[in-house]
Amino acid sequence: MALIRALGSANRSMQRLGFLKRLVRRVVALSTSNLDNLGNDLTNTVTRKVQMPLTPARVTYIRQRLTDRVYNDLKRKAAGWQAGDEILVAMEIQDLYLADSALPSQSGKLVRRDWRHYPWLGLALGLIRAGTYSPNTRGLSLLHFTPGNELDAFLEYLPRANPMFISRGQALLLLYSLLEHDGEVVIPLLCRLVAEVEGAFSEREAGDRLPQIYRTVISRHRKRLLSGDERERLDVLSQVADSIEKWHGKPYTGGGAREHNVRVRLEPYADIGLLAKPDPFRYGYSFTNVGKAWTETLCDVRADDEVADFLAHRFFTTAARAWSLDGIACSEADVIVSRLYLAWKAIRSAGGYAPIEEISLVAGIEALLEHGLVIELATAREAILAYQKENPYKVRFTVNRMGVLAHARFLEAPGGDTNEEAL
Repeated sequence: MALIRALGSANRSMQRLGFLKRLVRRVVALSTSNLDNLGNDLTNTVTRKVQMPLTPARVTYIRQRLTDRVYNDLKRKAAGWQAGDEILVAMEIQDLYLADSALPSQSGKLVRRDWRHYPWLGLALGLIRAGTYSPNTRGLSLLHFTPGNELDAFLEYLPRANPMFISRGQALLLLYSLLEHDGEVVIPLLCRLVAEVEGAFSEREAGDRLPQIYRTVISRHRKRLLSGDERERLDVLSQVADSIEKWHGKPYTGGGAREHNVRVRLEPYADIGLLAKPDPFRYGYSFTNVGKAWTETLCDVRADDEVADFLAHRFFTTAARAWSLDGIACSEADVIVSRLYLAWKAIRSAGGYAPIEEISLVAGIEALLEHGLVIELATAREAILAYQKENPYKVRFTVNRMGVLAHARFLEAPGGDTNEEAL
């Protein structure tokens, strides 16, 4: 079944991936949720003020990013600050984290009035379930790779646990999600930029390429039988393409349809490490060596089926090469199944099941980062299917509406010990 791997209209979407950690934690903590609850909780949490002394990094951030009149008093104090001065100021907790000069990007501050737009990215990447605003297993996987102190850091200022930093495990999980849900757009965008632009490029240069890419996606999917929802998604993409084209050649304002739609396709890749920003406060970019390595492989990937094939067969091989990680292809069934079992224990639902794809993704990330093993998702799926065939009373499967095996539940650990919690 073909999928439209393109994010919808990204109006004022959240830019920093780190904020997803708070969103997902909130969803998991609540028995029921809604857009109002999530959006307002996020903005209320990150705009809470904390008393801290001025530092050179904070002064620079205040001067560069806090331009609204409401910050006039803060700007006045920053303007008069000199090295050695002990001046306490009240800053929003998000600003304290974004002021960290070690971050690859220091833009992306959230504002309360736009609260309804921010949960969109978590929904679009499959971390949060649309409609019910409950956690998808991908959201549980993100929490699995997020230390508790990074979640606590939203409630109290913990500079050593800055949640805006994205760890390698988080980066792999989120990169997979971005490619899975937006691969038909972001892959050709990155490939055109690396081929057509020398050195640094602006978000304006990147955004001007989106309409043609959108129309290619629309044309590709119009050729097949579409559901009502799919037709609506393509109509939205067409409208967005028209809106972006209206900005072509006009003065840069930093807040039009072009900027809103391209930032979500550039800023997250700065967090992950594929792009660098010569100035962390501005929306200019260049490819890192990691980004060039990823793009080199991705440039032969286009349509939905090609994206799916890449994610299943080459994702971790590419990750190991791009980040220069020691990665040895693993095909030993007992090793793979043992890794799958540990991943299943970490992300299973209350009913004991977890998606086979998600188990394989979590297992693949941990195998690569902790043991230097490359276990592609397709290899992991073959291993668990073969294991269940030989051990039908140790693993159970469910099928989706297409009749494809979708979820797994271990009844015993691969070593033979009964898993009491699963029974």
